Amino acid sequence: MGNFCFQEEIVQNDVVKLKFDEDDSLATAISIQGRETKQLAKLSDFKKLKMLGQGAYGRVILVEYYKNERQKLYAMKILEKKNIRKESQIRHVLDERKILEKADSNFVVKLRYAFQNNTRLYFIVDYMAGGDFYYHIKSQPSVPDHFIKFYSAEIIFGLQHLHSLNVIYRDLKPENILVSESGHIKLSDFGLSKILEDYNQKAKTCCGTIDYLAPEVLDNEGYTFTCDFYSLGCLIYEMYFGKPPFYSRDKKQMMQNRSVRLVPFLELCSKDARDLLTKLLEIDPKKRLGRKGAQQILDHAFFKDLELKKMQDLQIQAPITLIKPNNLDFRIFKEKIPKTQSNKENLKIFEGFTYFQKESQDQ
Repeated sequence: MGNFCFQEEIVQNDVVKLKFDEDDSLATAISIQGRETKQLAKLSDFKKLKMLGQGAYGRVILVEYYKNERQKLYAMKILEKKNIRKESQIRHVLDERKILEKADSNFVVKLRYAFQNNTRLYFIVDYMAGGDFYYHIKSQPSVPDHFIKFYSAEIIFGLQHLHSLNVIYRDLKPENILVSESGHIKLSDFGLSKILEDYNQKAKTCCGTIDYLAPEVLDNEGYTFTCDFYSLGCLIYEMYFGKPPFYSRDKKQMMQNRSVRLVPFLELCSKDARDLLTKLLEIDPKKRLGRKGAQQILDHAFFKDLELKKMQDLQIQAPITLIKPNNLDFRIFKEKIPKTQSNKENLKIFEGFTYFQKESQDQ
């Protein structure tokens, strides 16, 4: 029998206890409601189907969850505690957990459960059957204008929601944008995101993916939400021209060009697109489009043909359509998931990590 320790926290007026064990199958979230003890979820409830992605700190796996005679697919993000030891790394993980819980938007992934055991942290979020946005923009020889406008607006809706929560995304790129079964997008992966104390606070950490990084992020004077809108400009530019602006294998040269050169090839796109990109890729964040908020971008002529209110309510058919099989045969997932070696080491307990979403119990 392994060693156990317990943690208590208040979640939506319920006391939640988390049980830890060195065996993954015993990581369990339990709800205590009066005298009734109700088990919410445990790791063994999730059947692993396929590896979806691998990163520096962990991996993402497609899992099947069976409850109340219903089956549902989720994405399980697993982080190895042994790789998260620095205070800054711990802070990023806990911020990601807070952001996922607070976010409530059609354009941001939803957290369903979060639990931990002796060696790992687990995020359970909705599975996005369409994969990442990178695949969809790279799988076509040229991206149609209506496609770019539609998804640029949906991305802005997601950023607008995060900013309303005082969250700077800081890592907007095609790989972090996921596509749902209905073809709409959701922002994901908030490991580099920053929660500000108020709207006027500035972040100072230099982080993100350099191909989409705003120039001010490299300075020591701090930056705010407008850095996300520069990244948005880079992403829209990539949809038009195949690569981010000033792309170079020499990353230092790419950043230098970003600060001194005019944005290339803009004469090849429409007048409205050219104007939008010029204003989003403005070097000075105080002059950049979006400095007054995301709505300033949505009011640009580039989006004039879109029914934005209906789009926010998912009432407009998305350009991406997926083939939906009547029954998903789980035997098609033959890719092996590597086994993780057991770790007897007692690692840090992440206080306040446990989470369950009440609505998800019946989904």
